[in-house]
Amino acid sequence: MELMFYFQDMWQLANQGHTQGIWFGAALYGFIVCGYSLIFQIRTRYWPFTSGELAEIGVEKFGATDRIKSNQDYISKALYKYDVSGVVYDGTRISPWIFVVSHNARFVLEKQMSSIQRFPDGKIKIFYNPNNPKKSYLIIAGKLGICITLLISVLPLISYYFKYHA
Repeated sequence: MELMFYFQDMWQLANQGHTQGIWFGAALYGFIVCGYSLIFQIRTRYWPFTSGELAEIGVEKFGATDRIKSNQDYISKALYKYDVSGVVYDGTRISPWIFVVSHNARFVLEKQMSSIQRFPDGKIKIFYNPNNPKKSYLIIAGKLGICITLLISVLPLISYYFKYHA
């Protein structure tokens, strides 16, 4: 019950524009969102995989075309086919993390795409949800990515605690 009163107090502080209430709300929101992402990332590490054929992959413009190259945004795109229990699926998702980058940071997308695992016969490794095989990724989160998500989820709460309660 005491925790509920604390949340109410922080809500009132945030509504009044006080830094403590806003910081608490932002840290709590980040913790919840990153916590959900963390659970999803861990679950995908246990998804089975199959081999598939890559039809298309590349980096393309995102949003409106900008005359100034450095202002243009880009995303990675893929199209692939794979078979699960005799059913053929089309996939487009590369990773659970969707990156939108500027012209000068396109190398991030190219680095991401270089993580796609290829078999000697030219096919690619495709991870799919065993409960919903039409949902798939070419890349799943690694241990480092999971650790980064964990840090991003707890560091704001830890810094809040040390600022206001230590």
